[in-house]
Amino acid sequence: MDICGRIVQRCAVCGAKLCDSENVAMPITPDDPNPVFPTFPEGVNVQVEAGNPTRFSVLEDTGMLPADSCVDFI
Repeated sequence: MDICGRIVQRCAVCGAKLCDSENVAMPITPDDPNPVFPTFPEGVNVQVEAGNPTRFSVLEDTGMLPADSCVDFI
């Protein structure tokens, strides 16, 4: 969602925040003075592995949630 210029993307299952553009610095090039904040494609499963750094992986569309999904959080 673009809320007053701030980009926020959340998990559709549990509501966990996946992306947030607040206080993010992005390089600007002469070719692209208004960069687009990167987000995950809509409708894909994203696996999150907490850590330092946290790792995000887009999973193949199998039609089912993986065994380690966030369904237990809801």
